[in-house]
Amino acid sequence: MANYKNVTGTATTELLSRGSNYNNITSILLVSVNGSGTAATVDLFIQDTSANSFYLLKGTSIPDTVSLALTDNVKFDNSSTGYALYIKLGAGAVDVHIKQN
Repeated sequence: MANYKNVTGTATTELLSRGSNYNNITSILLVSVNGSGTAATVDLFIQDTSANSFYLLKGTSIPDTVSLALTDNVKFDNSSTGYALYIKLGAGAVDVHIKQN
């Protein structure tokens, strides 16, 4: 099973809401797709029910047309009492592919 999102703009975007039950994530692929040579600047984080944030990536620059694959330690509790997954861009645009077993 996979989840796909196109992310543009600088607003915080929810990728997986609490209760989506994506508990066996094997990879998160981020592809910088701006097309104008501008790198994507990415914050990727999980947030608990008390709005505490825990970053997987913080201020990471992904050059335009380049992919970044996260394949190690990307599992987290995505139950209704667990964590939601968010992305925030400082610049650029990304396609996000979340894969689970």
